[in-house]
Amino acid sequence: MKNTFWISTAPRTGSMWLYNVAREIFIINKYNVFPDKIPKNDKDFLDIYNLESVNDNNDFNKYVFKVHSPMNSDLLNSKILTTIRDPRDVCASYKEFMKSDFESALTAAKGMIDFIRYYKPFDKDYLKFFKYEDIENRTIETIISLSKFIECEINLDTAKLISEKFNKNNVRHLIKDNDEKLMNKIKNKEKIEKSEIVYFSKENYRAFDKQTGFQTNHISNRNSGEWQKAFSEKEIEIINSDQELNDFLNEYNMIEFILIFFS
Repeated sequence: MKNTFWISTAPRTGSMWLYNVAREIFIINKYNVFPDKIPKNDKDFLDIYNLESVNDNNDFNKYVFKVHSPMNSDLLNSKILTTIRDPRDVCASYKEFMKSDFESALTAAKGMIDFIRYYKPFDKDYLKFFKYEDIENRTIETIISLSKFIECEINLDTAKLISEKFNKNNVRHLIKDNDEKLMNKIKNKEKIEKSEIVYFSKENYRAFDKQTGFQTNHISNRNSGEWQKAFSEKEIEIINSDQELNDFLNEYNMIEFILIFFS
């Protein structure tokens, strides 16, 4: 039985949802889940793996890590969960969440394609792909599938409870509460702990939830497929004419592609 589960994805593809759902499944089944507070970067997760989980023989301890870097195919006591999303939606989501320029967002979208290509040869018992649109539209089935892959199966009622806890509206409420707490601290000139903020500049920062990792604006108001709302006409034209994106989208919509990755 594995003790370490890597949520290894490109940014803006559903990794935070996978991360929290995997943790919740273990918590409900009375496992000790580490880390108890969420690091903000890949290095901290990797350090915990090398210093703790790789040497942990306690069957009741489970480690769930979330990284935005590809992992090796031979990690000890590990499984990998990753995600696939329409790269046009990735591009839009990245642009809005990161407040980036168009070129950076497009590069991020193509970075997801690189992830998929890298992970495609991996053994299916070691790595599983989850489709972002299934997370949105087939949530219960996705949670049950996830539970089977991490070797901690749950029933339908439990999957429904987890789905409710991490649905978009409830996560938005959590984020709103954290935003308000942070703004009140700023207004009242109270001390702000590093663990409760992601800081870029005086004009660009986010409240950070230490228990889940969700941040300000983490949940978009757009639905999947509404990526065009984030771009100008010129940017839409660039996306629609990009050969790499078009090649991937042709695969993305093929039945054979779905069978390869999701069976």
